[in-house]
Amino acid sequence: MAVKNRIKHLIDALGETRYKFWKKTGLAQNTAYRLYDDPDYIPGRDVMDKLCQTYGWQPGDFLMFTADEN
Repeated sequence: MAVKNRIKHLIDALGETRYKFWKKTGLAQNTAYRLYDDPDYIPGRDVMDKLCQTYGWQPGDFLMFTADEN
């Protein structure tokens, strides 16, 4: 998949843990941890809204497109 999430990079840059990310966003624990651990996991609309509201991010801040090498 060419679209990836950059949540781990952004959260690590803030000096937060995935636990703090989970608590701060109020997302389900599985969702928060999967976003942090799995860059191939792309959040749905409600989760994106929560990330934007919590951190003041735009979707382009935490989603990245890379062209396939083929």
